[in-house]
Amino acid sequence: MKTKISITLLFLMFLCVVFLLGAQKACAECFGAPLPGGFAGEYMGTYVGDDYGTFVITISPQGTIEGYLTIQKGPKTLPMNGSCSYGGDCEFHSYKEEISFSGKIDFSCKIKGTWSQKEPSTKGIFIAAKIKPQHP
Repeated sequence: MKTKISITLLFLMFLCVVFLLGAQKACAECFGAPLPGGFAGEYMGTYVGDDYGTFVITISPQGTIEGYLTIQKGPKTLPMNGSCSYGGDCEFHSYKEEISFSGKIDFSCKIKGTWSQKEPSTKGIFIAAKIKPQHP
């Protein structure tokens, strides 16, 4: 009886290891290694709330963010910059309008968070997804 339980437990532990290795592979495909370099790539996003618009950012292997923001009311386009940490926390903002974005990259290669602007006082939420390369 103890042998059957031991074999069953070993088998379940083996399945858990296989599952965890598969999950790590899925994360590695999204993030790569080491972080924040694994977050590197181009992201397209949208923000909504008191105002709305779209943005495109590029995260470098060093975690530096560069991009542009399009405000739909207006419309106007503004450059943005910021950074991402090893844990996936991202902060970026526009140069002129002082619109700030704060979010986190999750396992599905999406950045979710909040945004705010000082003048006029506006705020809301945003989401951005990593753009996958097109294959011929």
